[in-house]
Amino acid sequence: MTKSNSFGQNTDAFARLWVNECSRVFMDRLINDEDRDWFIDQVLDLLSRSFKTAMDREEIFENNKIKFGDLLKLDAPVRLYEEIKDINKLIKQLDSYLEEYNIGSSQKMNLVFFEDAVLHILKICRALRQPRGNIMLIGVGGSGKQSLTKLSSYMYEIKFQQIEIKKDYGEKAFNDFIREIMFVTGINGEKVAFTMTDSQILKETFLEDINNILNTGEIPNLMEPEHKDRIENEVREITKLEGSSDIIT
Repeated sequence: MTKSNSFGQNTDAFARLWVNECSRVFMDRLINDEDRDWFIDQVLDLLSRSFKTAMDREEIFENNKIKFGDLLKLDAPVRLYEEIKDINKLIKQLDSYLEEYNIGSSQKMNLVFFEDAVLHILKICRALRQPRGNIMLIGVGGSGKQSLTKLSSYMYEIKFQQIEIKKDYGEKAFNDFIREIMFVTGINGEKVAFTMTDSQILKETFLEDINNILNTGEIPNLMEPEHKDRIENEVREITKLEGSSDIIT
């Protein structure tokens, strides 16, 4: 492969993007150092053979980890997903957004943006910027998973939503909550980041419903006839305002 500007810079830039995406899709799912070492060896071998580039382990996985995102230019008309080489500049940007969040929130967050926290934010944001993006955050309680998700959602102007566990909270209450989220996103077109912790999984059916949402985008038998009528009526009003034909039958 020869150097080119088709990616915007050169082959090395594309190779670094490829490493980042492979790491997010595969490496983030690995659970021990042995498997991660194997993955890194495979990536370095493919970089050498297919990209003809001489990147070493230290350069892209250790001292200078690859970071991609659009957080430095969230106000730009087109948010480019590009490499972030200056982590100090990114931390300064995150501090600014955190200050804005705390000014407008009654539940203030006190976050320290050390390297791992920054990398986790980039991973969360990568999922949030994708249609139907989802991510599983694994770690001990109190490690900041929810806080980083709240900040990431705030930066992308996405509404952060969680269920509120009350006495006798069951399937009906959970279905009502999910149904309202679908109305807000599907009819109103609002963006919502629905977050659920392990302590909120009160019944196995909750997990089944979440699995259905992730796989097919819907939950069987969630919508009753009255809910379908609401959807038709509200969508019909939207199509009229937009000047579209009424195609609902």
